[in-house]
Amino acid sequence: MFSFIFRQIRNAFLLLAGAALVAKLALESHAHADTEEIDLVAIFERRELVSTADPFFGGKVLVAFGGALLDLRRATPSPTGVLLDLAVFFGGVSLVVPEGWRVRWEGEMYGGGFSDETRTTAAPDLPVVVVKGSVAMGGLQASNRHPAETRVS
Repeated sequence: MFSFIFRQIRNAFLLLAGAALVAKLALESHAHADTEEIDLVAIFERRELVSTADPFFGGKVLVAFGGALLDLRRATPSPTGVLLDLAVFFGGVSLVVPEGWRVRWEGEMYGGGFSDETRTTAAPDLPVVVVKGSVAMGGLQASNRHPAETRVS
């Protein structure tokens, strides 16, 4: 019984890895510093984007077996706010926002987690980054500092 379950899990993992490989060959990332609405793809790699868009509306982020860092500290949010749609499988996304911006997670987590380390106030007029989508076996971290800026104590 155990070997049957193990085989099924292994086959599902191989199928997912194969699908990710095909997606890597087929999908292209359309995300540059001044792009107002991004399509960021990071499959079997790490991508980093420092946005300077004015305005920045958000966009889609696909991560599979990799990672993405999206730094919005130099971006200007659109008047309607920022909406990010994530699809993360066996990977992670770091979201860096300016102090005061609020990050609201409205997606689904499957064997993963969301960590909000942002410093903000409850003022209703501050920009809001709404993050939707799915994270499976991965994570999403929102903070005010780039991961390289954190000090080891």
